[in-house]
Amino acid sequence: MPVYRMMYTKEGPARYISHLDLLRTIERSVRRAGLPIAFTSGFNPHPKIAFAAPLAVGTAGEAEFADLELAGEIPATSVQRDLSGTLPEGLRLLEVRQVEAQTPALMSMVERATYRAEARLNDQLSKDTLDRAIKVFLDQPEILVQRKNKAGERKIYDIRPGIFDMSGRVDNDIIIIETELKTGSRDNIRLEEVMDAFSANSQLPLQGKFVLYRTGLYPAVEKADKTLW
Repeated sequence: MPVYRMMYTKEGPARYISHLDLLRTIERSVRRAGLPIAFTSGFNPHPKIAFAAPLAVGTAGEAEFADLELAGEIPATSVQRDLSGTLPEGLRLLEVRQVEAQTPALMSMVERATYRAEARLNDQLSKDTLDRAIKVFLDQPEILVQRKNKAGERKIYDIRPGIFDMSGRVDNDIIIIETELKTGSRDNIRLEEVMDAFSANSQLPLQGKFVLYRTGLYPAVEKADKTLW
């Protein structure tokens, strides 16, 4: 059955939709669009929708990916047109392409992601001061955070190996941090953990917490000539 790879945004009110609710929202939108969605077999069939990498609730996504399998072949342009008219505010299709059935699963392809974090400043901050704060942060041999495992137990986890790059700039009274992090099914560095650790380490004059955006999803660096398409 044909598979359609969708690139979409998840912004505004949609950024607060959980991953499970996002699945349900897209399924309802596909049904309203009249598209013949395919389902798994068995006692409890599920719609064949697969996402590249879940987003944390509250984090916006500027170029997210998901695969949709249909029971019949339809031009990708028609899928995009029909589905675009049924998606709720904050979910917007950027592009839809039909992909080969043997194309690897999105989740197995994703190994890194780029992010942007923005916060308002209480006081002036020079670019040199920000650059030094980032260097001190990245020069740490370990950046330890607490996480809960599936059993609910708190474990210490070193996120430093999964921070590939980090840079920053100041635009008037707004601080903007851009990062590239390990992301995917084998390991996942959470942007909110990185920014909480950076805020605590840098002691910069922040006014409130960072607003978080995921700006892109990518395969491994050694596959840099390839994209998720």
